[in-house]
Amino acid sequence: MEPLRNIRVLALEQYYSGNIGSMYLGRLGAEVIKIEPPDGGDVLRNVGPSTTSEGRKRNVSELRTMGGKRSVCIDLRNPAGMATLWQLVQNADVVWTNMKPSSLTKLGITFDAMASRNERIVYTTISGFGHDDLTPSGPFGGWTAFDLIAQGLAGLQFRSEGAEGQPGYNGLPLGDFVTAMLAVTGTIAALYRRDREGGPQRVDVAMHDAMMALNELPLGLLAFSGVAPPRGRSGTSAPYGSYRAKDGFINVAVGGNPIWRRFCVAIGRPELAEDNRFRNAPDRVRNHREIDEIVASWSSQHTMMEGVAILERYVVPAAPVYDLPQVLTSPQAEARNMFVTITDPIAGDQKIVGNPIKMSGIDDKLAPPPHDFAADTASVLREVCGMSDAEIAQLLAAGAIQFAPTRNS
Repeated sequence: MEPLRNIRVLALEQYYSGNIGSMYLGRLGAEVIKIEPPDGGDVLRNVGPSTTSEGRKRNVSELRTMGGKRSVCIDLRNPAGMATLWQLVQNADVVWTNMKPSSLTKLGITFDAMASRNERIVYTTISGFGHDDLTPSGPFGGWTAFDLIAQGLAGLQFRSEGAEGQPGYNGLPLGDFVTAMLAVTGTIAALYRRDREGGPQRVDVAMHDAMMALNELPLGLLAFSGVAPPRGRSGTSAPYGSYRAKDGFINVAVGGNPIWRRFCVAIGRPELAEDNRFRNAPDRVRNHREIDEIVASWSSQHTMMEGVAILERYVVPAAPVYDLPQVLTSPQAEARNMFVTITDPIAGDQKIVGNPIKMSGIDDKLAPPPHDFAADTASVLREVCGMSDAEIAQLLAAGAIQFAPTRNS
């Protein structure tokens, strides 16, 4: 059985961080009810390329982050819509949101309001700089933030390689994904504590804080020694990087003196292990340029797989460096079910990245398709709130809810 089976999550989400986090709660077995605004729903439904079939559109972001979620459209600006949301809250285990703190406050959506209606609720918030109810949101708390903003404030853009004196960006939404995964962790811990001790629970994760945590190693080294590691390099190990081979690049990761000694033997230079310039890790980090020249001279004589085979024989961590097309056909990804196929009624069969959490009770090949915007409004209100068709029709007439454009419920 999935670990979060029978857990109901109300997801007031938009963009990537909210969606990717609730998707993982769903992958762990939770029922995720996605609350969307009128007239098109979550803006993420229109981010990236799309395909259409018989007048219906499917976006790649829906395929990547919304699989299996039930979609309910509620206008939270409408008093009847807010009353409907509170009915859902009374029958939920988790309220999960990455809406801006000021927007939630204007709507009256607070932890106290949640707890007064459901004494077992877990209220999880994701934002750029945090909410004020657990820890102050700080001088930047009112700023609008996306992933890049948090990465820059946490120093990550001067960790990735780039032009001298210029910030870099690796193009990955680390601020969204890492924050969401930390929020998932906090949510699961809060559910455990709720079931053990009772009472409502509060979880708050800020993108800024998550990026600080991700940058822990360089910041820890700087705070301890006063010296920041060079950009794009490990501050504790060398050789630790990518080296050109005949047909691409090899990643070599030498961590610790025993591996260093084995590496020296593997490349036919056992005397380097006794060289005072390279005897210990701090020496090797300090003299990384000399080491890089030695490793590059060796790696350039081999293909990627030849070099990897030699280093693996001596139990030295190494692997080819894949580009994205190579990852799509990687035998390791295939063996680990890290690509799965969604069979979608609009887009057909589509490949998405699979679930990295392998555990008993979880089918890691399962990939349910996304639901259309507002496709489940009526069914959720019937099942969760016990509303009659007449009550639902009244909400529809008042503009408090919407149905999917292509169907009646």
